[in-house]
Amino acid sequence: MPRLIAVCGATGNQGGSVTKLLLQHSDAYRVRALTRDPQSAPARRLAELGAEVVRADLTAPSDLYEVLRGCWGVFGVTNFYDSKIKDDPSSEERQGKNLVDAALANGIQCFVWSTLPSSHAISGGRLVSQIYEGKYHVDDYIRAKECPAVFLYTGNFYEHMVFRSHMRYNRELDRVEFHQAIIKETTQLAMLYVQQDLGAVTKAVFDHWDARKHTLNHQYLYCANARLTPLDILASVKKLTGKDGTYHALPTTGVPDRDVMFQLYNEAGMYGTKALPDENVRVLDVHMHGIDDFVREVLAPHLGLLLL
Repeated sequence: MPRLIAVCGATGNQGGSVTKLLLQHSDAYRVRALTRDPQSAPARRLAELGAEVVRADLTAPSDLYEVLRGCWGVFGVTNFYDSKIKDDPSSEERQGKNLVDAALANGIQCFVWSTLPSSHAISGGRLVSQIYEGKYHVDDYIRAKECPAVFLYTGNFYEHMVFRSHMRYNRELDRVEFHQAIIKETTQLAMLYVQQDLGAVTKAVFDHWDARKHTLNHQYLYCANARLTPLDILASVKKLTGKDGTYHALPTTGVPDRDVMFQLYNEAGMYGTKALPDENVRVLDVHMHGIDDFVREVLAPHLGLLLL
């Protein structure tokens, strides 16, 4: 019988990646797609693909207990840019803990949690971003409560170049222009192609849980294929489209916590010296995609550029 998986943020980037992949494997999984607005166009599209779309609010523990009833697994993620969190950053930690409590109350067998390390620990307290801290504190809670879980450290998303309009093609000057806040042109970011790889890593955890749960339980998996600078990204665009590019670091994102996070990247990089791709992800038979894949499949078409 297919196992029922509850996916948080199912209409978003991370949750959407997990939902769409699991729906392609209906012999093994059913998906309960959690969203605050089941009537939205993205939610209706998921329902058409076969998901059970239900309303869920991570700030309401009673909601969560009911929506996780009968589930075998959970993909958990919180969104710092949710207005409830932006207006009250401590809400992100509460939302994550509410989800953990509901999972434990329902006897969830495998909880996959999208998270980040402590910016306080990385920077020695100089650069503290609530985008990091809220998720990190939930990690501790998961361990303290002995919730059966796997932690996913995500890279910076390739998709931001499209969704946040970081890159555009200037037809008049016949060049690609890459604008991103704070990040220096030489700063290496651990990068993740969310739509190709986050769902694949999550599904692999679910697939291998029964056989490998003693190894996987409370393990950190690094979801990133490589560390790249903005100049490396422009080099891929040049190689595949023939277009030259320029990079310009903007002074601010407009979100103070995000500015702190990016300054942390400039000073400390991402995930220390951890080798990427992660050998523990490779063991799960997941092939991580890279910048050339993203340029071919998404970025060049988005910019209206032909491939060489």
